Amino acid sequence: MRKMIGRLLILIVALLVIVLSLGGIFGIWWLSSTVSDATLKVFSVVQSGVEVVDTAAGRADTLIQTARSEVQQAGETVNTVAGNLQENRPVLTALSERLETRLGPAVDKIQEAIAPAHDALVTVSTALSFVNSIPFIQERAPRLEQLEQTSTRISSLAADVLQFRTTLRTAVTEKADQLTQQAATALTDLASRIDGGLASIQSDVQALQSDITALQARFQTRQSSLLVTYNLIALAVTLLCLWVIYSQIVVIRHHWSRSKGPAPQKVKVEPAPATAAPGQPVEGSESQAKTPTES
Repeated sequence: MRKMIGRLLILIVALLVIVLSLGGIFGIWWLSSTVSDATLKVFSVVQSGVEVVDTAAGRADTLIQTARSEVQQAGETVNTVAGNLQENRPVLTALSERLETRLGPAVDKIQEAIAPAHDALVTVSTALSFVNSIPFIQERAPRLEQLEQTSTRISSLAADVLQFRTTLRTAVTEKADQLTQQAATALTDLASRIDGGLASIQSDVQALQSDITALQARFQTRQSSLLVTYNLIALAVTLLCLWVIYSQIVVIRHHWSRSKGPAPQKVKVEPAPATAAPGQPVEGSESQAKTPTES
């Protein structure tokens, strides 16, 4: 009776382990799918922010290059016509009008192009703080401080551009035959300073674009690695659960067959008859031999 109860408990435990193992298989794949979806969502936020920053940096770089060309051409033109303002006044007038319509708006557009990059970097930094909670991942977004400093320099550069345009406009409206040395020097210095400022800003923007491109490449690699890791973990747990299920099935079959079979019975072994040693008569043979004589 005790053996029957013990076998019954073993069967119940084995069935419970099988049910838990099946639940573990479904649970691990559900968990893998959930974690994969969460990873894709977080990484998509980072990728979207990175694309915005990359697009903004590329647009800003193009605008800066255009503005630098305008400033360099304006500086060269001022040096050329400064000695004979009377004959070249139409050239300065055209240059002044061109700077009014191109250089000033170009600097404003650079500032407008950088603004979305700042907001996108804030989003990327927030998403990265969550991503860095994953073991073995430590990523850093491009520094917001550097981008903010770039925006400040652009604002300061806008003041230099305004001063350059105002000085040139004043020189065009004067009735002198030539630009004064002071005015020419002021214009060339302003042109050189604006060009240098634009070059520094362009270098920062290109560095930002390079960092963002590298971050994007690393994130694509990490995303693929994480998804593969999730699937491998789920597969390993599934194989382990299948092995546990198989072992419990073997246990169930063994105890089930033992519980249904007949109980083993003890076999009574009869002692073997004693055999006579050579040369000794066997008991009863003598009596049997004497019987005919007596009769």
